[in-house]
Amino acid sequence: DKRVDAIEQEKGKLAGQVETLNGKLSELENLKSDLEKELLELKRPAGGAQNKLATEHKEAFVGFLRKGREDGLRDLERKALQVGTDEDGGYAVPEELDRNILNLLKDEVVMRQEATVITVGGSDYKKLVNLGGTASGWVGETDTRSQTATSRLELIEPLMGEIYGNPQA
Repeated sequence: DKRVDAIEQEKGKLAGQVETLNGKLSELENLKSDLEKELLELKRPAGGAQNKLATEHKEAFVGFLRKGREDGLRDLERKALQVGTDEDGGYAVPEELDRNILNLLKDEVVMRQEATVITVGGSDYKKLVNLGGTASGWVGETDTRSQTATSRLELIEPLMGEIYGNPQA
C-alpha cells in the first residue's frame, strides 16, 4: 500500500511538471511563429505595412484604369503622402533645389551621367525596350496605304547590385 501511495504521489508530481513544460512549450511556439512572421515581412520587397498600403493603392489604381472606378483612390493617394515621414513626402524639397542636387551629382559621379537610376522594391525589375524599325508613310487623305514595318521590342532584365569605389589613400 505504501508503494502504491508513493507511486501515486510521484505520478502527481510528474503530471504537474508535464503541465508546466507544456505551458512553456506553447509559449515558445507562439514566440517562434511571431518571429517567423517578422522574418517573412523582412524578406518581402519593400516589406511590412508600407507594402500593404502600396498594394491597396495599386489595386485601386488598376480598378480605375480598367473600369473607371474611383472608389477610395483619392483617399489612398492622400495617405501615400505623409508629412511626418521623410521618404513618404516629408522632405518637400522645392523643385529648383532638387534639380541642383541632381546636377551636382552628375558632375561628381561619372556613372550618373551614363546611367538611369531607378528605385525598385525587389530583384524582378523588367523593362520593355523599343529597338526601332517602325516605318511610316505619307499619303493623301483618300489614297491607299501600304503596309509599314513594325518596331522590334526586347525585354531587358538588369542585374541587381552595387557599384562602389574603394580607392587607397
